[in-house]
Amino acid sequence: MSEPPLDPAFGVLDGLVGPANIERLNALSGILEDGALEDSVDQLNACKGVSDLHEAILRVAGYLSAKETCDLKDGQAEKLAGAINTKVLSTKNDTGDSALFVETGLACLSVLSSKYSFALDEDTHLKLIRVTDARDSWTTCISATTATEILAQQLKDEEMADFIVGPVLQKTLKALFTRHSSRITASGRPSQYSIAEDRSRMFEEVQTWKDEAPWAETVIQWAVNMSTPALIQQQWPLFTPVLLALVENESIDVKSRGLEILASFVAKCPGQVLQNTGIGRVFEDATFPMLLYLPSVTPEEQSTTILSPAYDVLIKLAESSDGVQNPERRRLLDKALRDGIFAGHFHASQYSRIVQVLMQKTASIVNCLGIYSIKHLKNLLSMISTIMTDPFATAHPPTVITATQALDAIIANCWPRIQETEHAEQIIRILSLCWLNVAEESQSSSTQIPEADVEILSRELIRTSKILQAIWAEDDSKRPRRLDEVLEKEPRLAKLFAPALA
Repeated sequence: MSEPPLDPAFGVLDGLVGPANIERLNALSGILEDGALEDSVDQLNACKGVSDLHEAILRVAGYLSAKETCDLKDGQAEKLAGAINTKVLSTKNDTGDSALFVETGLACLSVLSSKYSFALDEDTHLKLIRVTDARDSWTTCISATTATEILAQQLKDEEMADFIVGPVLQKTLKALFTRHSSRITASGRPSQYSIAEDRSRMFEEVQTWKDEAPWAETVIQWAVNMSTPALIQQQWPLFTPVLLALVENESIDVKSRGLEILASFVAKCPGQVLQNTGIGRVFEDATFPMLLYLPSVTPEEQSTTILSPAYDVLIKLAESSDGVQNPERRRLLDKALRDGIFAGHFHASQYSRIVQVLMQKTASIVNCLGIYSIKHLKNLLSMISTIMTDPFATAHPPTVITATQALDAIIANCWPRIQETEHAEQIIRILSLCWLNVAEESQSSSTQIPEADVEILSRELIRTSKILQAIWAEDDSKRPRRLDEVLEKEPRLAKLFAPALA
C-alpha cells in the first residue's frame, strides 16, 4: 500500500511525519483558520486524554506549517516548545497512538528549531533522548531520526560532552542504578573482592527502573553512541554500572540490548583503559557466561539474540590489544573458540540458526587470531566438515553459506599448515560433498530450496575452491594428487575445481 501524499499546505512537515499522521493532517486541510495558532497552543495545554492530545498537536503542526511567513512573537516559540515537552514528550503511555502524537510533537520541535534560534532546556533534551531508538514501542522510525537530528543541532562538541556527563550519566542514570554489580565498586571501578549479591534486592531495583524508566536502555545507548573515545577515557566509571546492570539483567531482551551497547562502548574505549584499569577483564568475565545461553535451556530465538552481541563484545575486547602477537589477545580468542564456538556447536549443532551465528563469529575470531588460529585447525575443520557434509544441511542454506565463509577465513589464515596434504585433502572432501549435496537437492523434484539460495551457495563454494587452489598456485608440488583422481571419477565437480583443470 502506497503512502498517502502530504497536502502541499503542510510541505514543511514532509519527512517529519509518517502515513498515519499524514492522513490525519490532510483531513485538517482547509479548516485551519488564520490567527488560531495561539488558540491551538492553549488547547494543547488544556488537554488530558491521549486522543485529545493527538488532535491538538496535529493542529499545532498544521498551523506551524501553514504559517511559514508568520513569525511567532518574542518568547512564543520557547513557550510552545515547553508545552510540547510537558504535554507530549512527558506522556508515559506507550501505545501506538502515543507514538504517533510524539512523532507529531517532534515534527513541531523540528520546525521551531529550524525557524527560530533558541536553546531547548535540559529536560526537553533528556526527553528527546528517550525516543531515539525506533525499536521502542513509544516511538517511530521517523521520531527517532528527528529526535537525533534535533539533539545534534542543539548540542555541539563541548556542550554535548558536558550534557552526557552531567544530566545524562550523573543526574539521570546514576540515580536509577544505585545498586552496582558486585564486579565493581560504588565508583564504577573493578572490585578487588567478590561480594555475594542479594538477589531479592537486585530484583527489586530492576523492577524499579524497568517500571519507572523503561527508556533507560535507550538513554545509555545514546550516550555511548554520542561519546568520543576521549570522553570515555576520562569518564568510563560513569558508564560501567549501567552497562553491567543491563548485561547481568535476568531479562533476555534487556541482556541482549545491554550486550549490544557494551560492544559499542568497548569499540570506542581506548585499549589502554580496558587493560590498565582491569575493566576489560570485568567485561570479559560478565560476557563469557552468555555464550552458554543455548537451546534447549534457552529458546533458539532468544539464544541467537544473546550469542551474536556477546561474541561481538569479546572480539572487540580482543581487538583492543594491539597486534596479533599480543598474548592477552590470543588468550581471549583461544578461550572464545574453545569455551564458546566449539562447546556451543557440540551442545546445539541441531539448531541451524545457532550454528549460523557460530559460523559467523568463527570467521571473525579466526581473522582476529590470524596465523595463531593454526593451533585450532584440526577442531575447526572437523566442525566445518560436520556442518557442510551433512546431507540435510542444504535445508537451511544460510547456515551452509556462513560455514563456507568461515572456511574461507580458515584457509586464508592457516594456509601454511593447510599445504600439508592431510588438511588440503580434507577441505577438498568437504567442498566436494557439499557441492554434490547441493546439486542433488537442486535437481530434486521435491526440493524446497529457492533457486537464488542455490546460486549463492554455489558461488561461495567456487570462491572457497579458488582460495584453496591459490595455496599451490606458485608451487604445483603442493597440490594434492588425489584431486585429479576425484575429478576423473566425478565429472560434476569440474565446475567447482575449474582452475585445477586448466
